[in-house]
Amino acid sequence: MWRQASQRITRTWLLLPVLLAGVCGCDRGATVAGKVRYQGRPVTYGSITFLSADKTAYSGVIEPDGSYTVEGVPRGTAKIAVISHDPSKGRSTVRAREAGPPEQGKPNPPAPADNAWFPLPPSFENAKDSGLECMVDSGHVAYDIDLN
Repeated sequence: MWRQASQRITRTWLLLPVLLAGVCGCDRGATVAGKVRYQGRPVTYGSITFLSADKTAYSGVIEPDGSYTVEGVPRGTAKIAVISHDPSKGRSTVRAREAGPPEQGKPNPPAPADNAWFPLPPSFENAKDSGLECMVDSGHVAYDIDLN
């Protein structure tokens, strides 16, 4: 009898984290993916950032075909920033020092095809002021961004 009670208690403790995760709504967030275009042309270089309601930023790289993927974005409305600086100019030494060392495991954005890059208005670089936002649900969210 004591053994059966012990097994029930053990099962309860093993299931408790699963139950709590379900109750508190803990999930890994959504994967948001799509294409970024400016005036109908794919943005070929840069990064995209989703700013969640709790002011946490989630970023991804813009590929040469304009596609992007950002993982772990929480549910709710996210504000968006798109940054695409001239890849031929690189980073200055001062900016690199201020930014700190590159994050381990995070690849640099791929270089765009020759003559494919074009400048974007700086107004898209600040998620709070860009006017871009997306409603994020769980799972996988397809969201193309058309900048004008």
